[in-house]
Amino acid sequence: MMNSGGSILDAGNSAWAGPGGQDILNTDVIVRHAYDVNDNGTPKLMISTLNWDSNGWPRY
Repeated sequence: MMNSGGSILDAGNSAWAGPGGQDILNTDVIVRHAYDVNDNGTPKLMISTLNWDSNGWPRY
């Protein structure tokens, strides 16, 4: 990543602001927090299934 590698996994969107603080469980679950734009910015816990591309990069 120091040499222009990598890609953004989660930059947020119009419903979720500031996602971060992520952790990966058992290689297939990603847990992180984000601010719910539609609930006055209330922080929420987000849990998603994590998949891996054939080239080894995560996606969900």
